[in-house]
Amino acid sequence: MACYALGGSKNSIHSEDIMNKAFLWNKEKFGWRKQIYKNYPNTLPLSQGLFKARRDGLLEGTYDQQFLSKDGWRLTDKGLEKAESLSELIDIKTSKKTLSQFQKKTLSEFRKHDHFKLDNKDFTFYHLADVLNISVNNLPLIKETILKINRWAKISNDKIALELLSKKVKKQKNFKKYLKEVISQL
Repeated sequence: MACYALGGSKNSIHSEDIMNKAFLWNKEKFGWRKQIYKNYPNTLPLSQGLFKARRDGLLEGTYDQQFLSKDGWRLTDKGLEKAESLSELIDIKTSKKTLSQFQKKTLSEFRKHDHFKLDNKDFTFYHLADVLNISVNNLPLIKETILKINRWAKISNDKIALELLSKKVKKQKNFKKYLKEVISQL
């Protein structure tokens, strides 16, 4: 729920932010036991909660104390569904599912790209990289961007973007060697 409250339905949220939010909600459960330390979060049960949520398929991501750029969590579709069913339990002033202007613009540019006019047999991995405006050599960023676009399209119910992802990415047999784990999530 802390990940959801912080915007984890559309963005990756750092472990420390999630842990801090959970701690602020329930200091007794997530704080140290001794009276003099009760105002400090105990990261052990908090990190265990993140890993359990990942194991249960509610979150995807990793906890990395050394490299913040690798650390982060995002709700899965199952996690988003669960969080929405429990959303009345927490006070969220604004919808954490509303896309930012940047995200809306990215989806719009994705939908309108000229390469999507190509037949499927002519649409190559190079075209996909060009649509995403990412170097074809940066496979991790291509994968991450496709998953973000997929999530944003689901959140905004953008049927055109979802259809393009299905037709131009998921059903392209020659993309499977590059995007196997991404295609399984589309």
